[in-house]
Amino acid sequence: MAYRNHWLRRAEKDFNDIYLYYRRYASEEVAKRRLEKILQTAEKIEGMPNIGMLDDEFPHTPSYRHITVLDYRIYYFVEEDVVNIAAIWDCRQGGDVF
Repeated sequence: MAYRNHWLRRAEKDFNDIYLYYRRYASEEVAKRRLEKILQTAEKIEGMPNIGMLDDEFPHTPSYRHITVLDYRIYYFVEEDVVNIAAIWDCRQGGDVF
């Protein structure tokens, strides 16, 4: 079965925030490299949606999975042939993802 990625608003905002942060505090090049790694991982998820670990922290939600890239966890869930990328969480942060 062929899957396609769908980025939810939260994930898009997280992605943009990561870019803005590294562009401001490092450089445009660093920001682009980090985002490219995240996009490459998202493409892997699209090709193999079961690659991520099931996340039992959220029993009240759909079957969330996550995969780690750099300092981030990409949270996603699969519905039929769509991989919904829900959030990109900086693992260095405290607090709750959702």
